[in-house]
Amino acid sequence: MTIGDRQQHSQQLSGGLHGADHDLLERLNAAHAEAQMVGWDFSRLDGALISDSPWWDFETDCLQALRDSRIGALDLGTGGGERLSALLESLSQESAQPPVVVATEGWPPNVPLARAQLAPRHVAVLQYDSDADDVLGLPDQCQDLVMSRHESYDAAEVARVLAPGGRFLTQQVDGFDAPQIHEWFGSEYTHPDVTVDAHAEALREVGMRIDQVDHWEGSMQFKDAVALVTYIGLVPWDAPDFTVQAHAQRLSELNAAAPITVTQRRFRVYATKE
Repeated sequence: MTIGDRQQHSQQLSGGLHGADHDLLERLNAAHAEAQMVGWDFSRLDGALISDSPWWDFETDCLQALRDSRIGALDLGTGGGERLSALLESLSQESAQPPVVVATEGWPPNVPLARAQLAPRHVAVLQYDSDADDVLGLPDQCQDLVMSRHESYDAAEVARVLAPGGRFLTQQVDGFDAPQIHEWFGSEYTHPDVTVDAHAEALREVGMRIDQVDHWEGSMQFKDAVALVTYIGLVPWDAPDFTVQAHAQRLSELNAAAPITVTQRRFRVYATKE
């Protein structure tokens, strides 16, 4: 390949970008390649992402439910155990007696992280993925609280492990979250079935009483395109086939118009086993 051929090939890969845009392209490629989720940690975006939060406080609701738990609590999709550890630390600061807690995690690289994080709090971590049709390795009616924050779940399994009167608290990312990312990068929604109505109905079908249902829409604002591609690298399911090269021109345009705003959609469903 001649020097001219190499230059032409480089232009094709970068969507015809020139000059300073090539520096941007290199930074975008590096940011996307380095963005690997560890546990459930977005700290690399500190200072580069401003994110709204739902008007409800899911963590406070879970903390109160943990205070009320008497039989045992289950945290589905604990990530690296960061969130559950913080909840249990809050209980310990209150000198409250925590319930016996079990956690699950479906992504294999996170399992040892969660076990290391939660071992000092005597929390067992089970490898479990409801999307793989796994069965929870727990007896019937052994919990009076199940929590699921941004984690898939099998409504029938939740109902099975809950004792009568037990509570289920879930906050979910709506299946039509971040519509701008899908529009900009041509990606299909991978979980269009994840809607507040579908989740509430699935829980009703397994004998759960729905106590609370809410849907929320807000925004998250990225400092620049580097922050945006970092986010996509951390949550690749929002743009499964994304590459920087394929969308270089669009990314350059977004960067020029920064900050970049994307819509968030969340919902919560709280239910009780009757």
